[in-house]
Amino acid sequence: MKRESWIVTLVMLLGVPLLAQGKPLTVTGIRGVTFGAVLPGVPRVVLRTDPANSGEFDLKGPKGNVLLSFVLPITMTGPAGALMPLTFGASDAGFSQTQAIGSQVGFDPKQPFTATLPNSGRASVFVGATANPVTNQRAGAYTATIILNVTVLP
Repeated sequence: MKRESWIVTLVMLLGVPLLAQGKPLTVTGIRGVTFGAVLPGVPRVVLRTDPANSGEFDLKGPKGNVLLSFVLPITMTGPAGALMPLTFGASDAGFSQTQAIGSQVGFDPKQPFTATLPNSGRASVFVGATANPVTNQRAGAYTATIILNVTVLP
């Protein structure tokens, strides 16, 4: 049996500044989820706590509550339209008021999550996922887009 591997990355949509209580709220995509080499038929898990491969968004805005919600892909697209399934587990997202990957509160990226921006107005959201290649997965580069929506709550 011939084993091939590929490099796959989830692309993250960069946020745009929004005005909240007269102060701008910005969401910046820092890095996408990176699966690296993936073998056919072997799931590849990237944890939200993985400092090199997890996705990261940085938030900057007024102190207070925000609602975080994701638009998550169910597949990545590769060569000639090949698809690779993706799954997101119940704790594949994390919120950090200190922007440190080691001090996250985990949450389910499939459900809206209320978080609090600290006095500094800076925080980070991390995300992981699982790539689930089939046994005859086509070799090549695969991508998908993760969108983080941030809503300032009153």
